[in-house]
Formats: sequence, C-alpha cells, structure tokens
Amino acid sequence: MYKRILILIIGGFMMFGLFGCSTDSKVTDKKLVSYQNSSGGDMNGGRHSTLISIVDGEVILTDSGKSWWYEDEKIAEYRLDPAVLSEIERIFRKYNMQTWDHKKFTDMFVADGASYSYTFGFENNIWISFSSQIYPTPYARKLSEIIQVVEDYREKGTPEPGLVTKERTPEEQAQKNKPDNGRVEIEVYAYYTDRLVFRILNGTDESVSISDTVKLVQNSNDEVLYDMSSEYPIDVSAASVEEESICLPGRLKEGMYTLYVGDYSAEFEIRLRDGQPSK
Repeated sequence: MYKRILILIIGGFMMFGLFGCSTDSKVTDKKLVSYQNSSGGDMNGGRHSTLISIVDGEVILTDSGKSWWYEDEKIAEYRLDPAVLSEIERIFRKYNMQTWDHKKFTDMFVADGASYSYTFGFENNIWISFSSQIYPTPYARKLSEIIQVVEDYREKGTPEPGLVTKERTPEEQAQKNKPDNGRVEIEVYAYYTDRLVFRILNGTDESVSISDTVKLVQNSNDEVLYDMSSEYPIDVSAASVEEESICLPGRLKEGMYTLYVGDYSAEFEIRLRDGQPSK
C-alpha cells in the first residue's frame, strides 16, 4: 500500500525513508549498496541531494534540488556503471569513515546556514551517517574524493527518462498549496527511483473525502502497473493539499500514463529531457 509522506523530496525527501534507522557500524564484511549526500536548512529553504541506489538491478543516480521553500524540487536521474559504488566504498574504507558515524566535527555554528549530510547504506540494513555545517579541512579533503568520484561517473552516465513538469512562475509556486479554483484535482509532481509522488488539491470551500483507491495505467497498452486500495478514505480540508506517494513495481518507461485516485485522475508523461535519444 502506498504511504503518506510529508514531502521534502529526496533529501529529507522523501528520501531518508530509503535509508532506514539503524546506525550499526559493523560494516567490515558488508557491501555498499547506496550512498547519499545532501544539504539543507538554510534561511531560504533550499536543499540539494545526490542519491545513488540500486533499482531493478541498475545503479541509479538521483539528483534533486530547489532554491526556495515554496519550490518543487527539480529531479534528474542517470544510470551509472555499478563500479561507482565500489569506488565510493574503497574511499570509505581507506579513511575508516565508519568511525565518523554521528560524529561531531566542530563546535562552530553558522546561523541560518545549511548542514551537509552523508549516508552510506550497506548490506543487511546497516547505515553509517553524519552531518555538519562545517567539515574541518582534513575531513573535507577526504569527502571531496568521494564527491569527485560521483561527478566522474555522472559525466559518463546515461540520462534516465523523467517526469515532464510544467513551468510555474514564482507566484504560482508560492500558491500551489492554497488552491482556490473551485475544483478537486490530482497532480503528479515528482518521480524518482521507484516512487511516484502526487498531490490531491482541494480548491473548494468544503472538506472532501476521497476513496483511497490508487491505480496507475500505461496509456499505450492500458496495462495496469499499480492497483492498491484501503478501507480508509483520504480526507482533504477546504482550500488545501494532501501529498501522497506510491512505491512502483519498477522504473517507468518513456510514454504517457494516467494515475487514478478515487474518482479523480491525472495524465502525465515520462521522457528524456533536452531531446536526448533513448539508449
């Protein structure tokens, strides 16, 4: 069943749900299976995240970010050579980064400054993570080696199809969570790894209760890719938005899709950006 989320895509985004909660540092004989670095917490509400994970047996890099509180995050994805995780693990072990788990790196504090976090996911749900506003030079130099590896593999990576989103003015972005058009609508606004994220917008002046039945159909052949329901309805207050996500059975191919939520639906497109041909 899909789970409801308070959306802060990819970095708080939606994303730390992928990393679990365990902080067991016994990683000696475990293989690295995911990596994420992220930043967030500045006065503007900006954030950025780079996630490398294994989806459908492929290594996928998910880049997401925004500059302001009210923006939706922009997402780009690439299929990478699986060796990238081995390279990151090599550097992790070279500098014994398992000893950095939840480490305090400095007593310095930057008011309204961003924090920079790193999470390494190993087999058997073992996680090493740490965060700081400032990394002293000896630590920053070591982390820069990982960042460079990620950039090198990104440059050689294959762009993945992504969600086609409509451009919004800053005013439209700021008002997106305050609908007042007199309609109830569905909007798919994010897609990454194996997750689809959508909003239920209630632009009326009364609360609505929507059947918790969610179905995803590929338009080209009417194939049902996802079909789940719950006995509990989704309640959306007047002039407000409810944000939801579903975990897909796999990556989506290029094409048109329709998401059905109760009696409402939304059509959306998955395709490569910038006119890049499929590989």
